[in-house]
Amino acid sequence: MDGKSKDTQRVKRKATSTVEVEGGAKKTRSELIATESTANATKKNDAAAEALRRVRRPWRNKVRKKAMKEAAKKRGLEEEKQNAEMKQIMNMGTTVSEKKKKRRRKKKKKKVDVQTDEVPSSSHKGSSIADAEEKLKSARFRFINEQLYTSSGEEAMKIFREDPLAFEIYHQGYRSQTKKWPFNPVNGVIQWLRTMADKKDLVVADMGCGEAKIAETLSSSMTIHSFDLVALNERVTACNMAKVPLEKDAVDVVVFCLSLMGTNLNEYIREANRILKKGGLMKVAEVASRFTSIKQFLYAIGKMGFELIEKRTTGDGYFVMMEFKKTGKVLQKRPLGLKLQPCLYKKR
Repeated sequence: MDGKSKDTQRVKRKATSTVEVEGGAKKTRSELIATESTANATKKNDAAAEALRRVRRPWRNKVRKKAMKEAAKKRGLEEEKQNAEMKQIMNMGTTVSEKKKKRRRKKKKKKVDVQTDEVPSSSHKGSSIADAEEKLKSARFRFINEQLYTSSGEEAMKIFREDPLAFEIYHQGYRSQTKKWPFNPVNGVIQWLRTMADKKDLVVADMGCGEAKIAETLSSSMTIHSFDLVALNERVTACNMAKVPLEKDAVDVVVFCLSLMGTNLNEYIREANRILKKGGLMKVAEVASRFTSIKQFLYAIGKMGFELIEKRTTGDGYFVMMEFKKTGKVLQKRPLGLKLQPCLYKKR
């Protein structure tokens, strides 16, 4: 065998000999050479394409830059327009305010001239003093009212012991408020009690009676015990509603007409249970907005030995009237849900 044929055989062996590549696969040398050449070709093609892109890109960039400049110009013009409009508005505002100031100055001058020429009448002085006094009274009423709703019965009694006039001021303010109401719940309670006037020896406890209007109206047909923190007249017994001077099972009816005030409502209901006969009635009249949940309130009252007989709203939905019957002893002294929101009057 000559040398040339030997060389060709060696080349063939090399070409057909296998080589292990990444991943454990085996390829012949000729296959490897072919893949390398194709990879090189794709790289060249990619490079050529990138070069073409670079040649074309400056034109696109020019177009983009031009568009951006035009957009910036438009924005600038719009901003200038807006600033000009704002300046106009501001100038208009200042001119209007200046004109108003001038008018006020003229008015003040006129008023001063009138006051120097004319002497104010005594009647005008008197009316302004009366208005000021009325404002002071209404402000004091609001303050006392807030104290009553945010303190216990014992604390409220202490307030009125220290300032006896405060209770009178409070009830004057309360009286003026009731005139604005579409319906006075006290009148509703009086009508309800009249339906029981034929019952022999009916005894009623009016808790938080105020001026004792119920006793004044119905005392000829039934026995009425009127209780409040301060006695405004001879019909009222001054005491804390949590401890009234009555024996156990002494009354047929207990009334709470807008009087469930303070932070110790549970003590008032417990006292009502104590003084009521079994089967006796408890009437509650309250502002509807004070109830965060009537359902929870009724559940709590049930835990204190009472059963709901009737519930209705009155005075265009402003008030809630509820009637309960005593069914037994107090099961829970402080049941959840026995809570009312304070009824605070707004400044007018």
